[in-house]
Amino acid sequence: MKKQTVSAEQIRKIARLAKLRLAEDQCTLYTRQINAILEHVKTLEQVDVSGVEPLSHVLELVNVSRQDQPAASLARETVLANAPQPTSADDKGQQATDGEFFLVPSVVTPALRVRPGVLKTGR
Repeated sequence: MKKQTVSAEQIRKIARLAKLRLAEDQCTLYTRQINAILEHVKTLEQVDVSGVEPLSHVLELVNVSRQDQPAASLARETVLANAPQPTSADDKGQQATDGEFFLVPSVVTPALRVRPGVLKTGR
C-alpha cells in the first residue's frame, strides 16, 4: 500500500483556499500532525474487520419519535402574555404585540428587497 503524505505546499494551498494565514511554524506543525493522522489511519486499515457487522452508530439506539397527534392549541391571550413589554424609556415604547399578533421588526432593508427573478445587492 502506498504511503500517503501531505506536503507543506499542500497545507499552504488548503490554508489559502480557506482564507487562512499560516506562519511557517504553523505550516510545519500542521503538516507533521496531518501526516501522523494519516499514518494512524494506515495502521487502522490493517485491522481485520471481516467478521464485524457494519453499523451506523456504536449504541443500539431506537427511534423514539412518536406519531403526530392533533391537540388543542394554546389560547392567543396566553401566548401573547409571554411577549416582552417595554420596561423603560430606552425601549421607545415599542410593543412586542399588537394584542393579536407578535410584532417583528423588519430585517430586510428596502435596498436589499428583491422582486421574483430580480436580484438587488444594494451596491
